[in-house]
Amino acid sequence: MNDKPKIMQHCVEAYLNIGGPATEYLLLMNSPLKDKFQFDPLLQREAPHGINLALLRDMIAQIKKVKPDIVHVRGLHSEGFYGLLAARLAGVKKVVLCVHGTYTDSLNVGVFKKFIYGRIIEPFTLRNADLVYCVCDFAARRPYIYQHTNRLYGFIHNAAPDYSMYNKEESRQKIRTELGIRPDEIVGVTVGRVTFGKGHKTLIDAIKLLETRNYNIRYLIVGEGDYLDELQTQLADEIKSKQVILLGQRSDVKDILFASDIFILPTLHENLSIALLEACAAKLAIIATNVGGNPEVIQHGKTGIMIPPRNAEKLANAILALVRNPEKRERLAVQAQKNARTDFSQEKIFNEIETMYNLVLMQKKT
Repeated sequence: MNDKPKIMQHCVEAYLNIGGPATEYLLLMNSPLKDKFQFDPLLQREAPHGINLALLRDMIAQIKKVKPDIVHVRGLHSEGFYGLLAARLAGVKKVVLCVHGTYTDSLNVGVFKKFIYGRIIEPFTLRNADLVYCVCDFAARRPYIYQHTNRLYGFIHNAAPDYSMYNKEESRQKIRTELGIRPDEIVGVTVGRVTFGKGHKTLIDAIKLLETRNYNIRYLIVGEGDYLDELQTQLADEIKSKQVILLGQRSDVKDILFASDIFILPTLHENLSIALLEACAAKLAIIATNVGGNPEVIQHGKTGIMIPPRNAEKLANAILALVRNPEKRERLAVQAQKNARTDFSQEKIFNEIETMYNLVLMQKKT
């Protein structure tokens, strides 16, 4: 007889291979914690902006079939709302909510939609969870979060992947051969949704600046999004010459990181970037904007270079500094990887999640 506590892990099925919530969902479902807890999936087909009763009924049916002790909901936005509402309507006593980001962070979003989410939907979700935690200290300290809940646990960082068992050199050669990149060329890479909010405009401007200084650096851009057309227009010549290579959505991001030298995160806002942790684990020299939870991962001058957002000149100078100085590039990369293996190790994060689950389960008995 299985007497392990039952915990349903919530994830949006449409995003199963995209973004932080899905990455952490898959990591936890396959973690050693499954020996202590019974993990079952709670898959939400989509994240609609309106009311979808069929979706809600499907989620309620999944929950009633398992009868979990806890439903672990990921995200605010509409996915968090649906996850929490389905759990409550199914009679679940304990709901844990993990905040990865908020709709109020979104740029280029209509005022009405931001009002609905920021004043009604997300506050409702926060108030009705039994325990709320964030993926970084920055998010946990935001008034928007703690003003809407008196059950804030604090933060548990996302975990960095463990790449120690992979052959980095083999992957590096394979990807560089595929893309026509010489072994001696310096490659900068950015991974994530191609949106205005992720700072791709700043990256475009920095690439243009470096061209005027006659530095031929190759750039790989991994991801898709609503800013892709603008990026293709602005970098048409660079794409044609293959100085910039657009890779779209890829399943081999790890190998692409291994093939690169510098990771560039010019984002305008962030909580805790999974791509940043992956780049640290892959031993890349990091350039990141000093926003959100990024400074919790990168210490300027020790584990990477921090720059202000929306500053193409600073970004170009940071890229140039790493291109010109291979010793600095290697030193920062080594320290970034070391930090990922200690402060963001899976063992550490899983222990923190286990402690949190046990606290919620104890509260249930009292």
